[in-house]
Amino acid sequence: MLRGKDIVCTSTLDWGAMWTSKQQIMHRLAQTNRVLYVEEPVTMLAPLKVPSRWRRWRAVAPRLRRVDAGLWTLTPPPLLPFGNMRPAINQANQALLARYIRWAMDRLYFDEEYIFWTYLPASLALLDRLGAQPGRRPSLIVYHCVDEHSAFPGFVSSEVVRGYDDALTSRADLVITTSENLRLSREVLNPHTYTILNAADVEIFNRALDPEPSLPDDLAAIPGPRLAVVGMHDSRLDLDALDALASADPGWHIVLIGPVKSGQVDEARLRRWPNVHLLGEKPRSLLPAYLKGMAVALVPYKANELTRNIFPLKLFEYLAAGLPVVVGGLPELRRFAGTIGVADGLEDYPRLVRAAIEDDSSEERAARVALAAANTWDHRVEDISRLVEQALVRSGRTVET
Repeated sequence: MLRGKDIVCTSTLDWGAMWTSKQQIMHRLAQTNRVLYVEEPVTMLAPLKVPSRWRRWRAVAPRLRRVDAGLWTLTPPPLLPFGNMRPAINQANQALLARYIRWAMDRLYFDEEYIFWTYLPASLALLDRLGAQPGRRPSLIVYHCVDEHSAFPGFVSSEVVRGYDDALTSRADLVITTSENLRLSREVLNPHTYTILNAADVEIFNRALDPEPSLPDDLAAIPGPRLAVVGMHDSRLDLDALDALASADPGWHIVLIGPVKSGQVDEARLRRWPNVHLLGEKPRSLLPAYLKGMAVALVPYKANELTRNIFPLKLFEYLAAGLPVVVGGLPELRRFAGTIGVADGLEDYPRLVRAAIEDDSSEERAARVALAAANTWDHRVEDISRLVEQALVRSGRTVET
């Protein structure tokens, strides 16, 4: 495990948001290093799209908060909109963000050399500002690429964001991707590009196999067999696939757990089906209790440029709970065909779900759990640490042992 380093991480998520690879990795690195986790730099228009973001307007000054033994969060004030469309605006935003980060590093007495770790393609302008600070500069640049950001909907110019991504990829000392497609498109710009797949909190999701806890009341009120769709429900969700399943068998009850992104998902279309249930967001600690009551877990995504590059976190979480899994729109998951059902079209979903229910057994569940056990976040952070240590050696920096 990497040790004794100061790490500045700029993220696309707030620390308290639904946990993804960002929080999982930084939480573990903070056990043996010091981490400044910079929460998502939201814009002044963010509350108009996501009402919960109004709370960020309270950050009229940057807020620094300790949340773990070696981890602090920095909440920056809202920035100017349209930075992903106009590079000049991004330059201004990154200049402000650099001031906030320097302010936080001064208060934490960060080392003169630190690891800069980013999930944001627009960070190159930030790096230029931080690198100009007298006496303190990044000793290593890690770009952790988890999505094809140029394919996201909203106030995004694909060409501008792709330009940010290419420039950052070329500049980074280490590029880590979460899928092979992302790696293949970036290694032409940087030979030090490696794939580290997403993983799972296996110990937590294994609790779905325990006799306790009992099913939550809102789930127990829904008859079985239940089909689970867990996560952030946004433009990736394939509503046609859910329609196909809801109409194929009225006895199947599709249960969506997690927030529904306003403006990206037609919630009324989902609610028209009596066997589709929206239970909302649940604390991560309660998810095993919900998965315990499911017959099949689903990852029903549309097939497009965004999902072509995705390796979803939920795969190993579902498998750790012992559940059969049916996916669609995700070519990165074809390597697991046989262990999971892979739908090539809408007509495949009912057939695969029916087979998953009929063929499930204790032996099949044990095999799924074993596969998940080989794909934990602890394993992933060890792999990532080795890559970072190798990059430090390449750059002439010492590695603490």
